[in-house]
Amino acid sequence: MRIVFDTAAFLAGLQLSLNRVYTTQEVIEEIKDNYSRFNLDISFSSDKVVVIEPSLASIKKVEKVLDELNERKLSKADMSIIALAIDLAPCIVFTDDLSVQNVLKKLGIEFYSVKLSKKIEKPSRFIYYCTSCNKKYKTYYEQCPYCGGKIVKRKIGM
Repeated sequence: MRIVFDTAAFLAGLQLSLNRVYTTQEVIEEIKDNYSRFNLDISFSSDKVVVIEPSLASIKKVEKVLDELNERKLSKADMSIIALAIDLAPCIVFTDDLSVQNVLKKLGIEFYSVKLSKKIEKPSRFIYYCTSCNKKYKTYYEQCPYCGGKIVKRKIGM
């Protein structure tokens, strides 16, 4: 079974103990600290890391699921790793990102946490609401367009 790595797995240096892992260029670009870059360079030189661009069809599938879950805060790297997991299925994704886990759970793709003891058990949908005026939004905003308050994400049933 193929193993797909999100940034957290590389920061933990897990690729050094495996024969081969798959990731995307967007994830590689998130690895900035010297220690993790050094380990990544060693892994590249020994062909342990394969960088693949996910298919457009898988990216569109991820976007559709994000709409279903009303998940609006994933980065391009997060979306790319989920799309790659779709392309490489069956696979296992190593990630500590609970939003990524939520989407993977919805897609039926297996995942493991790297350092977190917490793991998504069932997929969730979300709404966004203002902590000041309690106005609810389906779209994420940095601040409430109505009163300027802080917007937070809240889980709702599936």
